[in-house]
Amino acid sequence: MNKLQRILVPVDFSETSKNALEYAYALANRFDAKLDVLHVWRPAEYAGDQMVVLTRSEPELTLSTFLRNHADQQFTTFLEGVPHSKQLLESGEPAHVIAKVAGEGGYDLIVMGTHGRTGLSHMMVGSVAEKVVRLAPCPVLTYRTPAK
Repeated sequence: MNKLQRILVPVDFSETSKNALEYAYALANRFDAKLDVLHVWRPAEYAGDQMVVLTRSEPELTLSTFLRNHADQQFTTFLEGVPHSKQLLESGEPAHVIAKVAGEGGYDLIVMGTHGRTGLSHMMVGSVAEKVVRLAPCPVLTYRTPAK
């Protein structure tokens, strides 16, 4: 078995991904591994990428830039007080981007939260975690927050 040196934690800013991040942090400490955190934001599907957004606080921005800036702000706030090696922000379809980043970055493990949806909600929303398990070039540990 290879030594666990690099852990990738994809987050969606939910409580579930926060719990998975805490779990991954404990693993990283135990194995003295680097912990990188990834957020994948989705570009606008129905509006053109070059659509302009006007706000009172910022100059004229394309919709793509506006969405990226907003995701970056949320990401920074989400990670306050959480030790990590790198903060990665990418755009695209989450499962494919997560698998791509894991492969290109040479990660040994992906740790991610799962909401545990079943039935109709699973069919309609799908499971990013399930897709990552199928696509990832390395082991994937899914963390489901225990019911309270």
